[in-house]
Amino acid sequence: MKLVVADTNAFLRFLLNDISEQVKKFEKILKQAQKSEIIIVVPQIIIFELNFILSKYYLFPKQDVVEKLQSIIKTPYFKIQDIEIFREAIKLYAKSNLSLADSFVYYYCEAWKADLFTFDKKLSNLK
Repeated sequence: MKLVVADTNAFLRFLLNDISEQVKKFEKILKQAQKSEIIIVVPQIIIFELNFILSKYYLFPKQDVVEKLQSIIKTPYFKIQDIEIFREAIKLYAKSNLSLADSFVYYYCEAWKADLFTFDKKLSNLK
């Protein structure tokens, strides 16, 4: 099966529905994935970039960002790198004052049964 990596911009156009020509092109790719004609691969960096851009550039409230990220994570035809870690990290991010990156690192350590070395007081309090 053909693999397609959609970049952050493709996801942004779709989530924001702001450039109709680009949204339509991405929707075509999504329909191919829905029909199992292709697999859309989503590397970790895409999730982190979406979080950053939606929060810092578009100034979306945290809850709106969380909802958009969860919609991506829940999409069954996306192959998301470290999806189980993201599922937990996004939940923690939603209910805490931790960043998504710190939430991810925390659950990454959990998944790998690794000790976390940090100077971050909020993160070290989770231990």
